Amino acid sequence: MNQVHALHYGYWDDKVKTFPQSLLRMNEVMMQMASITKDDLVLDAGCGVGGSSIFLAKTVGCKCMGITLSPTQIPHANKFANAAAVSHLVNFKEMNYSKTNFENESFDIVWGNESICYADDKNEFVKEAYRLLKPGGRLILGEGFVSKKQNNDLPAVRKMLDGWQINYLDTPEDFIGFMKDAGFTTANFKDITPFVMHSSRRLLGISILATLYGWWKSLIFSNKWTPVQKPISKLFGTNILL
Repeated sequence: MNQVHALHYGYWDDKVKTFPQSLLRMNEVMMQMASITKDDLVLDAGCGVGGSSIFLAKTVGCKCMGITLSPTQIPHANKFANAAAVSHLVNFKEMNYSKTNFENESFDIVWGNESICYADDKNEFVKEAYRLLKPGGRLILGEGFVSKKQNNDLPAVRKMLDGWQINYLDTPEDFIGFMKDAGFTTANFKDITPFVMHSSRRLLGISILATLYGWWKSLIFSNKWTPVQKPISKLFGTNILL
């Protein structure tokens, strides 16, 4: 069985019973939508510790290049790839996915799973993805969006974004516009909100427990959140408001 080396909302359908399964299922759904085969070379943009790259290499046997801004993630990704016996198929580098040093038309697939939302400028990422893709290449993303751009300024949404260290989210229409402007001939959007709501409810439960713990700690010990706990409470506490 594939090991899970990722943390995101996952994809919950009738094939999923556990959270780890939902993470693998998200990879599977994206893989199928992009029609990835063993002959494709995939750029895993914002690869983290290599979860998606390892899954694709192990599942279909394709080669993957994972890039991340965090140098500390690369040795973990390599370790997990070795453990999965796919180190000959995957490679990991420290690089900005909006400004890479790869040559034009280097990849068949550009893949982003809850990672492109962290781009300073999502339009710049789309332009770079188009430059990197071979003719007939595909860009596949599993990301969060807002229904209206001004929703980024709603207090509850702003608190959530700050907790995740995300500057803003685009609308699907904006993103499709970026793709068309970059040169993509086809751009499709599928709303998978119903398939991630289970994870959202899980986060709500965690947020309630975290908030109660903070209150209890303040009342009993007169201690505030530690520097480590404070951003975590800010992140989880957001879900009570949404």
